[in-house]
Parts: sequence; C-alpha cells; structure tokens
Amino acid sequence: MQEAPIPRSRISNAIDNVAGALGSLAIATFTVIIVYVVICRYAFSFTPRWSEEIPRLLLVWVTFIGAISAFIRQTHLCAGLTDLLVSPGRLRTFLALLARLATFLFLIVIVWSGWKITVLTWSHQTTVLSWPAGLVYLALPVTAAITFVALLAVELRK
Repeated sequence: MQEAPIPRSRISNAIDNVAGALGSLAIATFTVIIVYVVICRYAFSFTPRWSEEIPRLLLVWVTFIGAISAFIRQTHLCAGLTDLLVSPGRLRTFLALLARLATFLFLIVIVWSGWKITVLTWSHQTTVLSWPAGLVYLALPVTAAITFVALLAVELRK
C-alpha cells in the first residue's frame, strides 16, 4: 500500500544509515571474495576450501540487512492495489493502519521463530570452517528486531 512519505525519526535514519553501510561493506567483501575464488580456480587450479560457506553467509546477511532499509524507506514489494481500489478517506487510513499492524506482527513472528531456529542450529557446525550453523539463521531475529525498533520509532514520531 503506497502512502504519503512519513517523516522518519532520527533513530530510524541512524538505523538505515548503519544498515546501508554494513550492507555496502558486506557486498564489497562478497565481491572481493568471489573475484579471488574465480582467479584461484581458473588461474591457479586451486579452490579455497571456504569458497562456498563465507559467500553464502554474507549473501544471507546482506539480504536481510537490505530488508531493514526497505522497510524503513517503504520500498519493499508493494502492489499498490489499495490505492487503486479504495478512494482516500477513512477506509484507506484504516487499511494502512491494518497493514502496519500486520507488519509489526510479522516482525514479532520472525524474531521469535528466527531465534528458535538459531538456537536449534547453533550447536551444528558448518562443514568446512566448523562455524556454528546458526550464524546463518541469526540474521532472521537480529534484522527483524532492528526493523521492529526502527518502525516503532517511525510510528512514535507520527
């Protein structure tokens, strides 16, 4: 549902800036690793043993860090059908409120279920580096909790 731009809070702006910086750093690191692996594989006939685990971990984290900014900026997937079907007024305002409440509920579910799966998989180890497998799943509760805080700060600003 496309809404008029909402004034963001300092907290949500700070979270968005940190998420952007961390995401950029992770993408740059991911790119360097992939280039290094390709050069090793084709120029030296050698593949680093960690060439799948670290990029996979970075890719998962970058995706969910990017979701933080998408939620804050309201640029995530939005069909915009409500704006086409419902004229401005109380019903559209009510539907926007309902969508925000559903978003908060969704984030709470993601934090809770993400934490459960992280705890469940933390004792498992990755194949090559023997890191906790839960590091991949930890992206769910961490980024959902950060998004919740940022969106709550926006709502309190209204």
